[in-house]
Amino acid sequence: MEKGSEHIDLAGLYNFAGDRLRHDAKTQSHLETCERCREDLNWYEWFGQFAVTEKQYEPPAWVLTNAKNVFRLRKPGIVKVAKEIIARLVYDSFSEPLPAGVRRRDVSSRQTLYATDSMHLDLKIELGDEKGQIIGQVIADKGELEICGLRIELTQRGRVTNESNTNALGEFVFDDLPKGNYELQIVLDDRMVKTPTVPLSK
Repeated sequence: MEKGSEHIDLAGLYNFAGDRLRHDAKTQSHLETCERCREDLNWYEWFGQFAVTEKQYEPPAWVLTNAKNVFRLRKPGIVKVAKEIIARLVYDSFSEPLPAGVRRRDVSSRQTLYATDSMHLDLKIELGDEKGQIIGQVIADKGELEICGLRIELTQRGRVTNESNTNALGEFVFDDLPKGNYELQIVLDDRMVKTPTVPLSK
């Protein structure tokens, strides 16, 4: 118990959540009647379960950059936080008009071009019978962006499914992709560049 208080101190709740005070009758009795201490205990138990699952998850580089920037300074309010940027679609070969006399488009290749203020992203989508391939190139519009060694991630419903890195020309490839809808994201130090949905299906 806290001195001068009817509530269990934080150390006691921590020990109870860790099974070190589970058989303490006085603590058990207090928790049955005190709503505040039960809420605090529930939070400790939730946090303990979260800590176990969190160890199995590798956060994206841009999240780590945010955390380092915030904790590096005593005044986190002035830190520039990494942000997500949605690249705009500039060109899609599927939106091109069909040749005269052709009623439907039945091709296995699709070309798209996305842009932000500092880069272009050129994608070629190859469709096979069962799986597909995405070939891409990051092109810097400004000289300060280093295009070699960038981490490129494919996600589905917010979960990273595939990773690649650009070569010296900013090129990358994702092979043997199951059909479906993907989002592509480029991980930079201070921002995350994402595309709208990239459909890998006819």
